[in-house]
Amino acid sequence: MTRHGHRHRHRHSGLGVGLVLLLMGVSPAWGFQAAESPPEPEHVHVHEHAAHEGAQAMPDEHAAHRAAMAKPGYSVSTQHYAVPDVALIDESGASVTLRAMLDADQPLALNFIFTTCTTICPVMTATFAQMRRQLGEAGAGVRLVSISIDPEYDRPEVLKAYAKLFGAGPGWAFLTGDGADIAQVLHSFDALAGSKMNHRPLTLLKSPRSPQWIRIDGLASGTELAREVSARLLN
Repeated sequence: MTRHGHRHRHRHSGLGVGLVLLLMGVSPAWGFQAAESPPEPEHVHVHEHAAHEGAQAMPDEHAAHRAAMAKPGYSVSTQHYAVPDVALIDESGASVTLRAMLDADQPLALNFIFTTCTTICPVMTATFAQMRRQLGEAGAGVRLVSISIDPEYDRPEVLKAYAKLFGAGPGWAFLTGDGADIAQVLHSFDALAGSKMNHRPLTLLKSPRSPQWIRIDGLASGTELAREVSARLLN
């Protein structure tokens, strides 16, 4: 993997309340009443306390995810990746060639999620949805791709229900496939972090036919992603 350019670091407010606001604006399926573009909090402080002081804490399998959520800001770098020529399956059950999909003649945003994740994955998926709304007509031509890192559980019917939950429409593909193929994809994008519980928040942007990828490490907000997409893919 070859790195080009320099890395930029951006800081933003905490995401605890931001998650709730995002979900409120995504879909009534969450059980909340949809709100019109809720403002993002300027300053949010999240504190976690033990349920019973002095009690022995149970192991937190989402510890890595919670640490990622607590870490402010995101970094941007330019990378080159060799996309593997593997066949994956979308949420409708159709076979897709990943290399052809990612080399399409339109701007692209890619992330990695799994549907049973209760921490960073709902945030990242809701952020894609919010980014799309904020881009408006300008974002209609941006293809969104979310690849599951838990292909054994996230079969097409599961991904289809998940996509519906977040109000994903045409132009947003949710992909799964064979475990070995998914592992190869993760390795190719330097997104492999051991188990899915160590999954890192990552968004990748690509201009049409460009050999370069814009790598965004960290949890950028919908507003921040919309700004990055506008500046790097639509101008």
